[in-house]
Amino acid sequence: MRTTRLRNAAGLGLLAAVGLVPLGYHLLSLSTMTDPAAILTGAAVPIACSALVVAATVPVARSPLSPAYTLRITGWSALGALTLGAVALLSVTFEMTQGPPPEGPLVVIVGAASIGSAFGLAFGLTDARQQRAQDQVERANAQLTVLNRVLRHNIRNAMTVVSGRVELLAERVDGGGESAAVVAENVDRLLSVSEHARHIGAVIGSEGPDGPDDVEAVVDLVEVVESVIERLGTEHPDAEFDGPAAETCRVRAHPLTEAVASEVIENAAVHSGDGAPRVSVSIRRAGDAVAVRVADDGPGIPEETVETIRRGYETSMRHTDGLGLWLVQWVVDRSDAHLSFESSGEGQVVRIRFERVVETEGVAPRAASERSPRAADPPAADAADAADAPDAAGTDD
Repeated sequence: MRTTRLRNAAGLGLLAAVGLVPLGYHLLSLSTMTDPAAILTGAAVPIACSALVVAATVPVARSPLSPAYTLRITGWSALGALTLGAVALLSVTFEMTQGPPPEGPLVVIVGAASIGSAFGLAFGLTDARQQRAQDQVERANAQLTVLNRVLRHNIRNAMTVVSGRVELLAERVDGGGESAAVVAENVDRLLSVSEHARHIGAVIGSEGPDGPDDVEAVVDLVEVVESVIERLGTEHPDAEFDGPAAETCRVRAHPLTEAVASEVIENAAVHSGDGAPRVSVSIRRAGDAVAVRVADDGPGIPEETVETIRRGYETSMRHTDGLGLWLVQWVVDRSDAHLSFESSGEGQVVRIRFERVVETEGVAPRAASERSPRAADPPAADAADAADAPDAAGTDD
């Protein structure tokens, strides 16, 4: 604590010195000046600039910028003084080589340094505020990373133990099957939250292998959707899934696009209407874009939830029930894509529009032997040219 106070005092003292030294010189030289123009340009303006630097030590000392950024502000002010002072020195030297020396060359040089210190002070204050904001963001990200990892680790471990114990209790306790099912459902929900938190950590860049900016990838939407439908068909045998009628369709998107497709399609299956759920997934072109359309016959996503996602933040009165839709929105944002929701009496439609990749080096289309057999699967390039138009291949409802 004492070291911090000493360092802060030293920084403020240096900042005051940047203004006091030229200020004292200008006050002394003022007594020798008689020309009003020389007094204004050679003394009054530099005195005002130097006095401003000295006076700035008080608000700087009381601001949140002190003590961590005091030396940064002082450095910029000193650099401004040295820069303009050096420019004035070169100008005076050049004039002396061309003829008689100018009157009061030292006054000109010190005056320029005083003006430069004021400009440097202004720039230093701006730079210090920006650096403080950046440091706060980095500190918050580091804290969120720790919180994310600790919570995910603890939740997953604890819920795994609880899930195992629930199964044992259900086998040993008569009539406890219903209660065990409720507990197991909530355990699965918490495990899902943990998994969403892991994906969100990768989206915001805190756990990504290449950092927050290197997230662009080339994704085959048809392959992604078919993989998700195949998995969900096993997990939800009562649901009926209609896949896209296309062979391949490559887009620029975040690597976690498969998690987004899984979230949207599974959400449609779980929250579908009474009876056997039916989910229709189609992929259609719209110029240089490609839209993935997921439709179901359920009640739809509540309008309050959609408004919260579009707003970008939650409040105590308006919030979502989990992290799934936030994961979808943030991955869509990082993919430079667009997410839209449509709800009608016939069900819910979620549409995600990506940038289409026409030619991509190093990304070959899937071999015919790897594709799911279909009677008539037109390639994505032959699909309709409008994402909102009815699907020519009949993959929509």
